[in-house]
Amino acid sequence: MLPGPHPARGRLTSLLGVLLSAALLLSGCGSGSDSKDSPKSKSPTEVMEHAKKLFDDASSVHLALSTDSSPPAGSNGVLGATGDLTHDPAFKGDVKVVLSGLTATVPITSVDGKVYAKLPLSTGYATINPGEYGAPDPADFADPEKGLSSLLTQLDGLEKGKDTRSGDQILTTYTGTLPGAAVKQIIPSASAKETYETAIGVDEKGYAITVKITGIFFSAGKDVTYNVKFSDYGKGVKITAP
Repeated sequence: MLPGPHPARGRLTSLLGVLLSAALLLSGCGSGSDSKDSPKSKSPTEVMEHAKKLFDDASSVHLALSTDSSPPAGSNGVLGATGDLTHDPAFKGDVKVVLSGLTATVPITSVDGKVYAKLPLSTGYATINPGEYGAPDPADFADPEKGLSSLLTQLDGLEKGKDTRSGDQILTTYTGTLPGAAVKQIIPSASAKETYETAIGVDEKGYAITVKITGIFFSAGKDVTYNVKFSDYGKGVKITAP
């Protein structure tokens, strides 16, 4: 008859099995969406502070700003912007504006403190003052103090909302109101005297992906919604003068 398993060896094997299971359980608890770096483990204020830091630390961010509304006839305003933003600061993309009732999508490059635009009917880029067209310098969107990321930490009445889907991403929504003076630095047609209902969509890694801002932007006095979407964080885009 063959000898049976040694009792001490059996106990050692059982103990090793218990320790291995415990180690796997603990490692699972320390990873995934509920880790200390996840938005789910932070307060709403901490989530916004972290999202701002991620934006400010990124070498570049792709943005898309849009609205379905238009200013009253004869007014000027920004309807959208799509392009890449860096913290040089610099921007390269297209800005959609309404000028005296005419809508135009203008290729813009802003770098080294100068804004270059290919205006309608022109064959090349010219240096412009964007304020003359009712638009901000899009490179200023990267400014940590007055740019897009600054909106994340100026929300009053900040609350955590529901999870929503944006494309193939599940985002956690945070809501609050923004002072008009902060919004006006991004969208000049905003009123500094108003407040704006705002919803921020944050992904599981803590990146701000969507921003929805609603309030009075044009003189007609009706609520208008602007949507901003951020993507391609940290792609290292290089922007040079045209």
